[in-house]
Amino acid sequence: MQLRRMTRVLVVLGAMGLALTACKGGIDLSCSVDKDCLESELCHPDDKVCMQLCRSTDDCPESADTCEALTDTNASRVCKCKNPEGCRGGTSP
Repeated sequence: MQLRRMTRVLVVLGAMGLALTACKGGIDLSCSVDKDCLESELCHPDDKVCMQLCRSTDDCPESADTCEALTDTNASRVCKCKNPEGCRGGTSP
């Protein structure tokens, strides 16, 4: 009797864990300032999303095509996509 009860409890807890994981959806990359992002990221001043810093394209995920200056006035290099449709996950505005 105890074994069946324990099995049910474990099954319910496992199902709840899976449900909570599935409900989280995508990762929230929104930000207001650089401190809202990871140390390896900065907050885009206009689009208010965290962007990954880089030194070369090799530092970027596969979804990003280039590593270039954030803006003409901000020389910080970030991972960007040349084609916004191909850049999912917020690595480029």
